Amino acid sequence: MAVSLDRLDDAREALRAERRRCVDEREAFRAFRREVAASQATASAPNQAPAAGTLVGQRGGRGRTDAALSGLRRSYERTVMSVPHYDEEYGDDFEESFAAEFGPDVATAFRSASVLSAPLRRTVAAAAASSLDERGQFIDVVDEEAESVASMRDDIASLLGRLDDLDRTPLSDRGFDALLALYEELSALRERLEALVAARQATISHHRRTLSGLVPDVTEFFYADLSVRYPVLATLAAVGATLATATRRVERHLAATP
Repeated sequence: MAVSLDRLDDAREALRAERRRCVDEREAFRAFRREVAASQATASAPNQAPAAGTLVGQRGGRGRTDAALSGLRRSYERTVMSVPHYDEEYGDDFEESFAAEFGPDVATAFRSASVLSAPLRRTVAAAAASSLDERGQFIDVVDEEAESVASMRDDIASLLGRLDDLDRTPLSDRGFDALLALYEELSALRERLEALVAARQATISHHRRTLSGLVPDVTEFFYADLSVRYPVLATLAAVGATLATATRRVERHLAATP
């Protein structure tokens, strides 16, 4: 039974798409953080009675402070909420997105504020920096995963190539010694496969430790849209099944060969 490498190719394509999204988000948060740093904090206007018969005094303070907060909101919408995949991937409104990215405390502080105070501005800037760092960390894991999948694909293709070489001579044309040598070759391939499985499981565990606070299962997150959640392990399992079948056939011929 031929083993397809299509799952690995699909995984690599999924990782390329995920990296593109992560880079877009990282740059969006970088731009937002820059705009927060360039914004001007506004102190609360002192309590003043409005001029007789007018609302000028009230308008003066509220207009400026509301403009500062509104400006920060527009910056967020213009950067973070304007990445190409935002509607497809998230689709949140401003308050939902702000809370999801920066946490409920920051979102509540922003929502309840009447002015863009210096402490609030610093809080939002720190939250933006944290989100920027998270995206950078996630990109590193995507790159590690892409390297792992590419390396696994090469190793699996090499193993399958060796198996094809061993299969060129029909079992019925081999004597006992040749069959025994073939059995030993298959045993070596099984050991090689077991090492690949162990290495892959170690990579998955590393991903989980690295990003456990961001997503519950990194590998499932990467491959949520694929036919299998663990494409590398699924491919390795298919190789294992092929090797097991080949080994049983050799064992039967060994038992029947004088």
